[in-house]
Amino acid sequence: MGSNRPRRPTQWPVWRTPPGYLVLLISVTAAALALTMTLGLRSAIEPHALMVAGVLLAMGVAETEMARTVERDRREYNDTPHVNLTAVWTVPGAIVLPPVLAAVVVVALYLHLYWRSWFKVRRVPAYRPTLSAMVALLSCYTTWGVVQLLAPAGRTSWDQLELLGVLVIALVARFMVNSLVIGAAISLFERRFDPRRAIGTWHDNALELGTLGLGALSAAALLIGLHPASMMLAVPVVLVLHRNVLIRQLEEAASTDPKTGLANAVAWTAMAAAEVDRSEGAGVGVLMVDLDNFKAVNDRHGHLPGDQVLKAVAKVLTSAVRPEDVVGRWGGEEFVVVCPAVSTEELVQVGERICDEIRRLEVAVSGHTVISGLTASVGAAIYPLFGPDLRDVLLAADDALFVAKDSGKNQVSTIEAHG
Repeated sequence: MGSNRPRRPTQWPVWRTPPGYLVLLISVTAAALALTMTLGLRSAIEPHALMVAGVLLAMGVAETEMARTVERDRREYNDTPHVNLTAVWTVPGAIVLPPVLAAVVVVALYLHLYWRSWFKVRRVPAYRPTLSAMVALLSCYTTWGVVQLLAPAGRTSWDQLELLGVLVIALVARFMVNSLVIGAAISLFERRFDPRRAIGTWHDNALELGTLGLGALSAAALLIGLHPASMMLAVPVVLVLHRNVLIRQLEEAASTDPKTGLANAVAWTAMAAAEVDRSEGAGVGVLMVDLDNFKAVNDRHGHLPGDQVLKAVAKVLTSAVRPEDVVGRWGGEEFVVVCPAVSTEELVQVGERICDEIRRLEVAVSGHTVISGLTASVGAAIYPLFGPDLRDVLLAADDALFVAKDSGKNQVSTIEAHG
């Protein structure tokens, strides 16, 4: 069977990446390799260090093998900076091993991880794990450097409180280096700064910090004299972390619209129904938002630029509504908003703010092409004026949307309640 992968170096996909990303990739790789060579020449390797490196490699490879299907699925469904959990093994390596052995552990684990888990995942060309590995190397050298700089000279025991503080500072420095470089790489690659994509969610960063903490515990076990085989105890914990994170990602994927990142129709309906149920008769508003003449955008610019417009509108909606309001994508170019504890006048004000923000929206889609002149029609209805349940409010908002469309578009409309 033939392969579609480019064979000649000049055909590698990396050369088609944005210039800023390519410069960062080359710079990080050069810095990591230069430090490896410099520190490697100064490293004295003892038999015990070789044994520790071997155990770390064995544990990391075993964990990757046992979790490779889960890791592959996590990478497939993730849309934020990917936390691969190798820090459980690279952190103790950075703290207790000579730099050259720590580098061997990092590179070997990343090569094995790419070969066994990432190679078959779509959208993971080789230059991405290469950058990840080089950043991991720089992070390891940062950890090692902080420990060498701050730990008291001639230390013989690591059960002192000040040495625990050194470990914490080293891990924070490692976290900052990794986060800043990876965040910069994502922003340069996508030519925009999206906090969720560049920085990650609270869950992503908590997972990274938890992984670093687990790696620090493994390092502490080695520093106080436990046998390297004691790190086997970390393997079940890492496997459980893998599965729990995958479950959360699958749940999020099932409730999120893939194009906009908003709640999908099913998830939004459940959240809106819950707001109605707990409102105890207080006003709960629903806005139906439909982009005017969106078909013309797709016909003129294509569906990919059209998707970019939908993403931009989703951001506008999220920023235009109140913090307690929930925005969802209903389908096509139609969006929905549920607004708890609101009056009809306040609901209309939210709708008008949405219309104003969309009128001002300009979306750069490719080269010098900017899509502007967008407008939206909004239908507004409120519970319990329309009821007795969410379905009735949605129908009323949909009817109001038709009124807005029939009245010339680019406006907010309501309808009278009967009965």
